[in-house]
Amino acid sequence: MRFLWTVAAVCLLLAQAAGAEAIRLKTRTIDSTSNRGVKLGHHFVVQFRSYPGPQVLSELGRRGIRVLGYVPDAALMASSRTVPDLEGLDVAWVGSLAASDKLSPELAQARQGGYLVMLHQDVPPAVGRRIVRRQGFTILDHAGLLSGHLLVIGASQDLLDLASNDEVAYILPASPDLLGGQPVMACAGPLTEAGPVGQYVEVGSGWPKDSGRTVKLNYVFASLTSKLEASAARSEIARALGEWARYANLQFSAASDPYAARTIAILFASRAHGDAYPFDGPGGALAHTFYPAPPNGEPIAGDMHLNADENWQIGGNIDLFSVALHEAGHALGLGHSDRPGSVMYPYYHLQTGLSADDIAGIRALYGSSDGAPPQVPVLPPNQPPAVLPPAAPPPPSAPPQSGPDRSPPSLRIASPATSVVSTSSASITISGTASDNVGVTAVHWSSSTGGSGPASGTNNWSAEVPLLVGTTAVTIRAYDAAGNSGWRAITVVRH
Repeated sequence: MRFLWTVAAVCLLLAQAAGAEAIRLKTRTIDSTSNRGVKLGHHFVVQFRSYPGPQVLSELGRRGIRVLGYVPDAALMASSRTVPDLEGLDVAWVGSLAASDKLSPELAQARQGGYLVMLHQDVPPAVGRRIVRRQGFTILDHAGLLSGHLLVIGASQDLLDLASNDEVAYILPASPDLLGGQPVMACAGPLTEAGPVGQYVEVGSGWPKDSGRTVKLNYVFASLTSKLEASAARSEIARALGEWARYANLQFSAASDPYAARTIAILFASRAHGDAYPFDGPGGALAHTFYPAPPNGEPIAGDMHLNADENWQIGGNIDLFSVALHEAGHALGLGHSDRPGSVMYPYYHLQTGLSADDIAGIRALYGSSDGAPPQVPVLPPNQPPAVLPPAAPPPPSAPPQSGPDRSPPSLRIASPATSVVSTSSASITISGTASDNVGVTAVHWSSSTGGSGPASGTNNWSAEVPLLVGTTAVTIRAYDAAGNSGWRAITVVRH
């Protein structure tokens, strides 16, 4: 839906934004000293001459303006169903994102033909689905998607028209994991006291620099998960911090006061836990992390909160190191990357280290480190801080598992080699491999057009799947002797 108010209709008299910082998007930098060509939709960015604190947020709410997130610097993404009243709020600039602002620069390099569409958080998912379908895109359902995110396939030339809808916040390339239907871990993004930071926003400035080149930070384990042995959990999180310090001018010291300045407090918590972002039980949000100071104030700046109700593992499905590595990037000032395969992509899987994109991001904030990679020591509670010695941390071994086997079979689609396929044939042959510690008993296929059947073979399997004209999502599922199942999916477009 396209809906615009002109500046005249908003009846704003905006003075020159003396001293106002630029608004940094991934696509461009908005010159907030100019008010020419400003138009407003229901969703718009409003920038203030200073950081909008609790009083400003409260006043916006009183005027019926909903705050959706923070936009560096000193700006908010907001929405209003009526002409917004911003009179007397010391506004420096106001305007809506252009359609081109909502298209990731990474889309020019995308070859998968699949896209992740992010709606503004106040848009009902059903409304977003109608908009996407009306623009000619096909929606692929994926159980791991966050609310307001849609996985779609369609023609790249139609993306600009899709982005011109006021309800759409941003569009970026979908990762092969998403398009393949693989299980992923999701992150809603870094947080500020004024709300979450959108995917369309460029990275912030990170922690203030010390007098020397190295930025020194403390970290404290405020509470740990009962799902893992305490020393193993501490070691995995410290190893994640150390991975970032391998490549940038960062130094971490273990400390004991979670309220001290420049301290990352690491907290496992259930549901409501003292901030404005309660967890939602198992199977929901894994974690959330607050940006550094600024824009956040102390003591919450940089704090990492992990959902204690999740089934935390080491080297397993909800891998503590992988989640901590991603969240630590936010604690250091990084936003989400648009590049699939990066640790900082909003949907990720088991990680072993940083990608080139992640390393470039952290070095842009803090510069490149010199010498050997540092280790982050893990100290028992109440011990004094320690300076990091220059040594690489060895990965700890996973704790022994007990109880019935719950690990799903490992399934791989070998042919076709891509997760989105175009063909003129009336059927497609899909083949691959499956393995499991207690043995694979069966492999089945099902399609979004209503077909299903068994595949030939188990450890090495193949399936002949009939196709209708149009788009068909095909899911392959392998079963083991313990009743567990693992799956992968591809999308086939028959023309």
